[in-house]
Amino acid sequence: MRFILTDRDRINLQPNQCLLTFDDGPAGGVTDELLAVLREFQVKACFCVIGSLVLIHREQVQEIADEGHTLVNHTHHHRFADLLSVDRLEKDLSLCDAAVADAVGTSPVPLLWFRPPFGLITDSVCAMAKTRRILPITHFAFDTLFRSDRAIGPARSIVRDAKRHRGGIYVLHDGLFQGHVSGAESSSNRVWIPKAVRRILDELSGCGFEFPEPAEVLREIVI
Repeated sequence: MRFILTDRDRINLQPNQCLLTFDDGPAGGVTDELLAVLREFQVKACFCVIGSLVLIHREQVQEIADEGHTLVNHTHHHRFADLLSVDRLEKDLSLCDAAVADAVGTSPVPLLWFRPPFGLITDSVCAMAKTRRILPITHFAFDTLFRSDRAIGPARSIVRDAKRHRGGIYVLHDGLFQGHVSGAESSSNRVWIPKAVRRILDELSGCGFEFPEPAEVLREIVI
């Protein structure tokens, strides 16, 4: 078992290009604010969605797709145990595929990209990677450890890493899945995320960094 983190040198990403990815959504109000920030900067991102939350926020998933962002399968239940069984993981990915397809009104076909819960790569995850691609990360800012709306550490970490390595693939969480689903807001401790993303985009854009279309970037990635 290993973590999904990938060395920047192994990613066929052009210099000064960045790709933002967001896990554990859709998450209601926080995701709405995040989409507004991305829209303001005209940046497209990857949203790694959890199927059971897609069922709650169907219209939001449609909005994510309509605005040109890339939807990524982050499983349906986000359970560690499913990473240890090929059959269970395959079923959970299929449930998420179906939830996304229903939300956006398409046929239930497998999403091309997936990201395993907790960023862990197991034998089962590798087996699934034979039919769909794992969305990599080049830098993990440990944003899940922050709860305060004044938390600027993850933004600083991403900006610093981008400047040092001339870009990369970054992950933040617009939601923070707790292992259960209800109709209540599931991301009250992520309210600072849109502010952090605004800070990242403002500073990196000002330094000449680009945020190309995810589909274009992912097409060229070789890991």
